Amino acid sequence: MRIPRRQLLIALLVLLAHLPVVAQPQAKTHDQSKNAGHPSGQIRRYYIAAEEVMWDFAPSGRNLMANAPVPLPYITTRYAKIRYIEYTDATFKVKKPQPEWLGILGPIIRAEVGDTVEVHFLNRTTHPLSIHPHGLRYTKENEGAFYAVNIGRSAPPVAGGQEFTYHWFADESSGPGPGQPSSIMWPYHSHVEEPQEVNAGLIGTIIVTARGKARADGSPRDVDQEFVTLFMVFDEQQGKEAGMMHAINGYIFGNLQGLVVNQGSRVRWHVFAMGSERDIHTAHWHGKVGVTRDGRHIDVVPLLPAETATVDMVADNPGSWMFHCHVADHMEGGMMADFSVVPPRPACPVSFKEGNFWSDPHKVSFAVANASHKAIKHINFNTRIFLRPNYLTPLFDVWRTEKPQPAGAQATYDFPISMHDPSAILGWAISVLAIEYADGATWKPADRDQCVHVYWHDGSTVQPRILPPVQTSEETD
Repeated sequence: MRIPRRQLLIALLVLLAHLPVVAQPQAKTHDQSKNAGHPSGQIRRYYIAAEEVMWDFAPSGRNLMANAPVPLPYITTRYAKIRYIEYTDATFKVKKPQPEWLGILGPIIRAEVGDTVEVHFLNRTTHPLSIHPHGLRYTKENEGAFYAVNIGRSAPPVAGGQEFTYHWFADESSGPGPGQPSSIMWPYHSHVEEPQEVNAGLIGTIIVTARGKARADGSPRDVDQEFVTLFMVFDEQQGKEAGMMHAINGYIFGNLQGLVVNQGSRVRWHVFAMGSERDIHTAHWHGKVGVTRDGRHIDVVPLLPAETATVDMVADNPGSWMFHCHVADHMEGGMMADFSVVPPRPACPVSFKEGNFWSDPHKVSFAVANASHKAIKHINFNTRIFLRPNYLTPLFDVWRTEKPQPAGAQATYDFPISMHDPSAILGWAISVLAIEYADGATWKPADRDQCVHVYWHDGSTVQPRILPPVQTSEETD
């Protein structure tokens, strides 16, 4: 992560400023921020830290859209970045879970028109940083932007190891206007060395819902799911093509996961771009047409840097569809992802319980409950493993149970394996191929995702609703 050092200049300017600005600004109370508007809603509090991380733009090591290696020249995909990380409270000890599809983006900050947003910011890096919001109303002290001169008591950047609390207000102009959908999106980002900091990964989004149209968490009541996607070329090697990561939410070549919805769901997409003159993008959905803010039917949305667009669609066309930038150079650079519309699936006749896959290199075991009303004679399982995130490879092993399992009963099964180092496996994906009942009937799943469970080594990874493409050893690298 490359950020030009202006710390000496910033420190000098802060020292030359009058004393109230020299000290790290104290958190403003709700009453002190009332001149930002006239709050009529609730105070929504967020605890966000800036932290240095290693980020992999293609953690599978693969072009998942083509089931092939990441092409030349994009061989190195792992770089040092800085991210906004959300925590549950002011101790900044417990991270708040984020949806997988959010990727490199910071947490979504939500508000309903009339709400005050209070962001407790902790800078855990060595660089002076800030959080600057688009769209919301704020005073100079809460702008989160660095100026070369002290203009109207603008607060200095937040130094490394320091904290500052921002107070912003979602007034009427922050929310949807006439004819717009019930929620709209704005970006937020660091604004000390803004181009370098956004390229470093300090970028997130704010979603404001119209007054009276929000759920308790601030999300709009008239949609089932919202997605936020950033189209941006991250420059990791000072302009060399090998370091141009043509990313959607920080992932390239289909490595962004989690864009999955149920068939019939009302889906809202908030799309935006950031970056330089190369970041002129055209977001395109395959398999589905959406409706824009002004009621137009579209499947391509043009985006300039810092421009946002909101598109609504009903997920009525089941399948896995490409979602990508339609600029030719960006497609070649891997600015593409997969979104899936999942049709209703019948329930699986069995449910997976606890398992043990890592303690013995020669044996695995897991429990299965018979959720059907009939006795089971045999179950055939298929086995696949995750060697890397989003990288699923088959073992070509089929496991068959031999002992009967009565209706409603739970049984634990042991199966032999031969693994030199089981700890190298991130997860075991076990799926049901077929069930033979004691009465002679046979059941088979409608598709490979209907009756599957992933046992993760870390024990906490979320179960995928759609398994990634299967990578096979027969392909030519």
